[in-house]
Amino acid sequence: MIATPRSDAVKQAIFLKRVLLFFWAVWLNVVFLSNLADALKGMGVLSEAWAFASGNLKFIKETTIRYGTPDLANALLFGGVILWEGVATLLFWWAAWTFRGRKSGRKALYYAFTSSLLLWGAFLIADEIFIFYSVESTHLRLFIAHLVTLLAPNGFSAPNA
Repeated sequence: MIATPRSDAVKQAIFLKRVLLFFWAVWLNVVFLSNLADALKGMGVLSEAWAFASGNLKFIKETTIRYGTPDLANALLFGGVILWEGVATLLFWWAAWTFRGRKSGRKALYYAFTSSLLLWGAFLIADEIFIFYSVESTHLRLFIAHLVTLLAPNGFSAPNA
């Protein structure tokens, strides 16, 4: 089969989409692992000297102090976030591995982005509930970055990609 400019453009668009999916899979993997390490430090499984940890458990405690949230509730919130990040990570790896264009891997692609968009949306809501605006812009930028990654290639790519 002879390659045409259109088929080359489709292949390039699919390649770009897969690279972006792999990027988010790797990035979320690092976030998940750093938060998991932080939780393990908080439980005493890892020593305080363990360098690779997010510090987010302490951050959650500082964020929720306004309402006197007990440590157990903070630990459960953090555990829920870690679980959610783990699921999103797996979904992005699945999407990156299976996506081949309009006919292959679309389900995985939408599951992955749905999980991450809902995660960042939940953080935005939590920022408002706990009136912790200093991190809201970060969560909003991550929400927008995921949304743009999902939508922009679809709007600007070759028709069959």
